[in-house]
Amino acid sequence: MARVNLPLTVVYTETKRFILDTLRGLGMNLVPQRSSGMGNIRREAFVAALRAFPKAKYLCWLEPEKPGMVQFVAPMAHRMEQERSVLGMFNRTSMASYPPEQAYYYLFCRAVATQLIGCDIDYAFGPMMMTRSASSYFLNYQGEYGDTWDSILIPRLRIMNNGDGISVLPVNFRNDPRMTQVESGNVVMMLKRLEQLNNVIPSLVSEWRKLREARGSERKSSAIIATS
Repeated sequence: MARVNLPLTVVYTETKRFILDTLRGLGMNLVPQRSSGMGNIRREAFVAALRAFPKAKYLCWLEPEKPGMVQFVAPMAHRMEQERSVLGMFNRTSMASYPPEQAYYYLFCRAVATQLIGCDIDYAFGPMMMTRSASSYFLNYQGEYGDTWDSILIPRLRIMNNGDGISVLPVNFRNDPRMTQVESGNVVMMLKRLEQLNNVIPSLVSEWRKLREARGSERKSSAIIATS
């Protein structure tokens, strides 16, 4: 991030001092983690970034194991500016660099989301960009589906449902080969993918149904008012 002159907030815990010193030397905003639980920690990161960069128009959610995503930050901001969208999502063009188990997980989530939503969405891929105003969707999420991976996925669905505008950018992202080597055939990681599936797919289907039903009820109410 420092090489491309992009400010970065990092929420950390149990990190060795020499790593923190290195990050500080690169000009990163370091915030000690105070909450617990995946959803709470993610919202803590959003709040820290909003406070650190009060004039920022866009916020980009990145994950440390995906440094290759930095190159796509500026193109996504440009696309969102052109399309006047509030949410930017990245669609990977290939899954060949991933362990098979992880690739199948991502592809299954993508297939289900695409079928429900009606457009190609790399649903379970974490990195994203949003406007400052759209961050409220994530901060206001109450963790209805377990508050783990759903904590950043369900708010996206709500943005899409409200028609606030999303941009989708195809990216030729490749997984770190060191991670692929370590995680391929790893039983612990296989069980993690199952855990992810059991959170991401049921929450996706349940939430989309609720949103569709709510919109249907709104249309019926509007029709009754208009004809009464």
